[in-house]
Amino acid sequence: MTRLTHHAGPVPASSIEAAIAIHGARRVLIAALLATLRPRAARPLAANFVGLDDHMRRDIGLPPKSTSPPRPYWQHCGW
Repeated sequence: MTRLTHHAGPVPASSIEAAIAIHGARRVLIAALLATLRPRAARPLAANFVGLDDHMRRDIGLPPKSTSPPRPYWQHCGW
């Protein structure tokens, strides 16, 4: 059987109101201030792309690491 619990108070309209109703305004304010002061985490995923060759980089949409070698003279004479 499923047990449904009914709360006597009104249901808050947004998630911040729900957090304030559950935890209190002071705790929510402190958590919000600490979240804004916390430095953003570095993206470790970009370090994995350093070792890829140019073909794999092209397949996932990244620019090549180096320019392509110059074409031989005989290719310029073609049509």
